Amino acid sequence: MMSSLRPRVVSAVTRGVVEPVLRAPYLSTARWLPEFFAWSEHERRAWQRDRLRAVLGHAQAAVPFYRDVLAGRSVDEVDLAELPVVDKAMMRQRMDDFLSSGWRGIPHIAKKTGGSTGEPFQYPLDKRAWTHIYAANLYFWEGTGYRYGDRLVLLGNPPSLQSESEGVKSRLRAHLEGRVVSATGWIIDRETSLERALTAGRARGALWYGYASTVAAMADAVLEAGVRVPPPMAIVTTAEPLFPTWRERIEQAFDAPLHDQYGCNDGGIMSQGCSHGRLHIAENVSIVEILDDAGRRCRPGEEGDVVVTNLHARTLPFLRYRVGDRAVLGAGTCPCGTGGTFLERVAGRQGDALHLPNGRRVSMLSLVRCFRDARHVRRYQFVQPEAGLVQVRLEVEPGFDADERSKLLGKVRRLVDGAVEVALMTDEPMERTRGGKHRVVVRTFDAA
Repeated sequence: MMSSLRPRVVSAVTRGVVEPVLRAPYLSTARWLPEFFAWSEHERRAWQRDRLRAVLGHAQAAVPFYRDVLAGRSVDEVDLAELPVVDKAMMRQRMDDFLSSGWRGIPHIAKKTGGSTGEPFQYPLDKRAWTHIYAANLYFWEGTGYRYGDRLVLLGNPPSLQSESEGVKSRLRAHLEGRVVSATGWIIDRETSLERALTAGRARGALWYGYASTVAAMADAVLEAGVRVPPPMAIVTTAEPLFPTWRERIEQAFDAPLHDQYGCNDGGIMSQGCSHGRLHIAENVSIVEILDDAGRRCRPGEEGDVVVTNLHARTLPFLRYRVGDRAVLGAGTCPCGTGGTFLERVAGRQGDALHLPNGRRVSMLSLVRCFRDARHVRRYQFVQPEAGLVQVRLEVEPGFDADERSKLLGKVRRLVDGAVEVALMTDEPMERTRGGKHRVVVRTFDAA
């Protein structure tokens, strides 16, 4: 009785007290989203166009960069494709040109990216923009059976729930929402991972949410120890690619439905995987484009850069913002029956590729395929210190033998066409980003 009552009480307190105090109706917006996603595609596109006109109008009036770009234009006549594509390096160098005049008076929170490019990007995010991102997050979570107010176990430090301006209000909201942190940080040795899993099980959370590599390490530790951990209703992984081998071990260890999530607060994108592995995009948050190297829109099925237009950000407008990831847009309607835009897959960061001496690039997706049948490899990483050398670092488990090593080495060598020397090693530690994310490709030379 108490478990069913708590979500109703927490929801009532949130909508009646927390949302007015924070000036961010995130739960109310989440409750509206089922209606939004039930609209026809024509209705959703019309709503997006209205929001886009409002954001463009604000940018034209209050943002120096877009005041120049849109000078003399009616925002009703501006096509999104006419705007220049920008990125965090450009915005960081010219921040005063991209910030709205009087931006400090617009309700906002301080955010920071995880630093996967080597330098974290600090920026203000409108509370309205944050409201729609977090509402979409809640909407996707509740699609797994979780209810707002159920106990939520955080595995590590998921970036989507972090703010640089954490204060008393944020801590009280986290407590109200029933968040339980199971061993913070991103250390994933066997002892820490087992304790993290046992703590998560004791918490009896309805949902586990955390880094894919963190949850995979927990699964490895549980399987090796031969212990049973009380499973949650569902597990959602975020921040890193969920490799097929990781998925298999997580589902084996915890016997719970597993969903992958892809999103970023800068720019504004939120999506979650369905039972068919497609990532359905929250169209209330942003317009998502996939562009080729020439800046043209890719056809469905073609890999390109993820470019996002936030439909709410005014403090620092994100208009055609290249987030730094590569992805493939899906075609038609997903087999799961969910309407709207979806990504067939996310192919990794723009830098997640080997650059060969002959000018060819080998994508992360191609590298991952080398390990599809590797039964005794927990983790892998490609380190390229120079164009002619690739070090394949492996974390292996008992049973990894000379035959498996030889097969893997042969696959990688065939992939690079003998253009580089390939060294396979099992005694080198994996490198991670400042935010603790697992990196598939670490290139330490300038490919340009």
